[in-house]
Amino acid sequence: MKMIKNTLFILFGILVLSSCEDFLDKPIKGKQLVSNYYSNIDEIESAVLGSYATLSPQDWWENDFFYLVGDICSDDAFKGNSIEGDQRDFGNLAQFNITPQNEWLDIKWKYMYQGIYRTNLIINRVPDAPVSEELKSKYIAEAKFLRAFFYFELVKNFGGVPLTTTPRTISDEPLDRATESDIWSQIEKDLMEAIPNLPLKSEQPLEGQGRATKGAAQAFLAKAALYQNNCPDAETYANQVVSSGEYNLNDSFDQVWAVNNPNGNGSIFEIQNQYSETFDAGSALPTVTGSRADGGWGFCTPSSHLENFMAGDPRLEHTIIKEGQYVDEEHPEFDTRPSENESGRINRKYYLSFADRADQEAHKRSPLNHILMRYADLLLIHAEACSQQGKDELARASLNAVRARVGLPEITLGGADLLNAIYNERRMELALEGHRYYDLKRTGMLEAAIADFVDYNMNRSTDQYDANNDKGVLFDPNKHYVFPIPQSEIDLSEGLLDQNPNY
Repeated sequence: MKMIKNTLFILFGILVLSSCEDFLDKPIKGKQLVSNYYSNIDEIESAVLGSYATLSPQDWWENDFFYLVGDICSDDAFKGNSIEGDQRDFGNLAQFNITPQNEWLDIKWKYMYQGIYRTNLIINRVPDAPVSEELKSKYIAEAKFLRAFFYFELVKNFGGVPLTTTPRTISDEPLDRATESDIWSQIEKDLMEAIPNLPLKSEQPLEGQGRATKGAAQAFLAKAALYQNNCPDAETYANQVVSSGEYNLNDSFDQVWAVNNPNGNGSIFEIQNQYSETFDAGSALPTVTGSRADGGWGFCTPSSHLENFMAGDPRLEHTIIKEGQYVDEEHPEFDTRPSENESGRINRKYYLSFADRADQEAHKRSPLNHILMRYADLLLIHAEACSQQGKDELARASLNAVRARVGLPEITLGGADLLNAIYNERRMELALEGHRYYDLKRTGMLEAAIADFVDYNMNRSTDQYDANNDKGVLFDPNKHYVFPIPQSEIDLSEGLLDQNPNY
């Protein structure tokens, strides 16, 4: 009897295995192997759009949050939301209480390498696709631009990281960290190879707005050169953007971030956001940074240090909303809910009036585009690069062009005073757009700025909201110029990845 049972089990197993083999031989509906993909224009276009989507994936808020790190890790902003335990790791970044287990570092790393994987597939598969050489060149150029952007985000946050230009799977052997120099070289190589096959902004069709252009690649080349203190190249690439005539400062400052002015005159590269309640699509930034009394979450709140720095500057009223301030008819005395807000202020650049909100009853996703590179930034890159080379006249011309838009008098300074004026202009023009921490550390001024911020808050400030806030007391110049490699990645590498010093 036992033998019969065993025989039946064996026969049943054979039948099941046979059925499984037949089943596995059949294509899975709704899925397609990578090896069979990129066989027509529609598939390639879908893959390229998927790479752009990594800039702001539809995770509701995760990736948008990290774009705020450049503000909260500086003297411009606090974590904001002061509710105990709400996004604790985000607050730990702001306080420089940073460990390799911080979830936001893991999220940033994950999304950037997801984008690199997608662009590597395009760059390596499209050359064999049955489409025209012109289209191949265009799609590969877009993928190289995006890959450069993803590596730019990684190197400025973590330093040297694993470098791969081919698609990798989890079965591949882990990679060691490349040097920062190697990463910058790859960024420059990708951008330079992309430029010849990218269109000018004016050549981009309406449905292509927001996709990579020559100007965007040249602008990021200029910024990459500046990060490496290669001022001659930064000047050269910035000049290429200026001389193209594709961009200007004709939009008034208050319209730069206006939701009804997408891809404006000064926009060089921005994430495109379309609101959809059905698909939960759009930007989360207005919600994440909005007042908790106004349906927002109250994160990344501006500091009084920044407000005082901008005192008398016409851009201030379009940068910060302060408790009790008149904003619009719906908010004659704006409520920032100070009891749940570290500074009694919010970022006005991401603020949407009731009329501009997709849902007027609550903060949800919005169609607000997210600008990653704009012309004023590019002009200040040019000004800084020229100033560092002693080309004061050229530096002043670019600096004063930015100031003229808001009616400020021309700067006539030279030498070190001019360079300092350019740094100050960057802080005011680009305030709360995610640049400050990175600007401070690339110029070697981060330690001094954080020390002054701590002294201001603890000893000099009389602000009723953020005085005595101890943000920055944990700053350590021996480690906080870069973030730690996520511990999860070190574990996956079986110890091959070395951690950044002192973490």
